[in-house]
Amino acid sequence: MSLARERLQRGLLLAPAITTLVVLFGAALAGALRQSFDPTLLGGPASLSAWHDTLSDGTFHDAALFTLQVTAMATIASASVALLLAWYLRHTGTLTRLLANLPVPVPHVLVTVVAVVWLAPGGLADRMLGGLPFDLVRDANGLGITLVYAYKEGPFLLLLLLMVMGRHVAEREEMAAVLGGSSWRQFRHVVWPAVRMPLVLGSIVVAAFVLGSFEVPLAVGPTYPSTIATYALDATQIDLTGGRARAAVALILAAVASIALALAGLRVARSWRG
Repeated sequence: MSLARERLQRGLLLAPAITTLVVLFGAALAGALRQSFDPTLLGGPASLSAWHDTLSDGTFHDAALFTLQVTAMATIASASVALLLAWYLRHTGTLTRLLANLPVPVPHVLVTVVAVVWLAPGGLADRMLGGLPFDLVRDANGLGITLVYAYKEGPFLLLLLLMVMGRHVAEREEMAAVLGGSSWRQFRHVVWPAVRMPLVLGSIVVAAFVLGSFEVPLAVGPTYPSTIATYALDATQIDLTGGRARAAVALILAAVASIALALAGLRVARSWRG
């Protein structure tokens, strides 16, 4: 089969998914872009006032920095949890792996509510222990947000890692052990080359999700600074018309960051395959 024909077949197989993604995401992005220039959506003259107001707003600057901080913390924590659990569970049975992946289908909202009920000041854990040594809910550094995402996204990344840590990886580990390789050498030369691509690509997916998510920061995050998504939500409540335009600008910038992450992941994948 020629390379051109193989690429054509792949394109035809991916066409329905790509078309759906382009229509849904592209239409939403186009609508947000239009509203950023025309807040009333009445076909009036285009204006850059919403872009100027948002980009010159110190609150938005703080929200952008806090969003990047939380995204980095949540992604690193999720990847670390997944890697440690995968190393521990790689030789266990199906039931143990299934239990470790139970948080994957649980909605983020449910995990967030449980975190608030248990870990908030005056919550169940606070009452049972007579006070917690630290505050996770409303923590100014976003530790509560990081905890919820690590609990939710860590098992998601774990699922990706366990899928590639199959029998062939176990056989190579056994061979390395027979040849006198230490646990560290087995991880470095056998396990890591097998899991690095799904771990990095999955982490990019997690980071893109955290960039645009608002329910977890809204429930367990600090009042200030907010994330970009909660900044957009607050903007619509303060000013019905102009706030929608500023919210559109903020969400467009978050979408651009997510697209940049996706392109970076694609480049990494191609370089490693090469």
